[in-house]
Amino acid sequence: QSIHAIITDRQQQLDTTLHDLSSLQAVIDKINHLHRQLTKQKGKIIASITLHKRLVSPLWRLPFEVLSHIFVHCLPEDKYLSPASKLAPVLLTRICRQWREVAVGTPSLWCSLEVPFDLIRQPKLPFCLDVWLARTRGRPLSLAL
Repeated sequence: QSIHAIITDRQQQLDTTLHDLSSLQAVIDKINHLHRQLTKQKGKIIASITLHKRLVSPLWRLPFEVLSHIFVHCLPEDKYLSPASKLAPVLLTRICRQWREVAVGTPSLWCSLEVPFDLIRQPKLPFCLDVWLARTRGRPLSLAL
């Protein structure tokens, strides 16, 4: 009978230990969840700090006319410009809202265009040409096909 009492006692100890482990695992899960949330929040705060640090940069305080002049000097030296998204002037419209406004508002950036043969067959060509032409604001356009 004493062996049965020992087994019963040990079973109760095991049940208590398993319950304690389960409770501890629940606490660990909550801590892990909280850790993930705080890590995300930290990332957002760091991104916000980085953004706001950029906003105090002198580059953000350059007047429209100065940025516009700089953008003209960013153009490729080719006589005709490509509508490629990785080249100026299109690339300049993809940096940030301020740069887009300056680039779109600078007609001299858009006064020449080369339309490669492979682009002529693209269905979005009329839209591309319409946008490019609108950005010249009535200035003459040099076009190469």
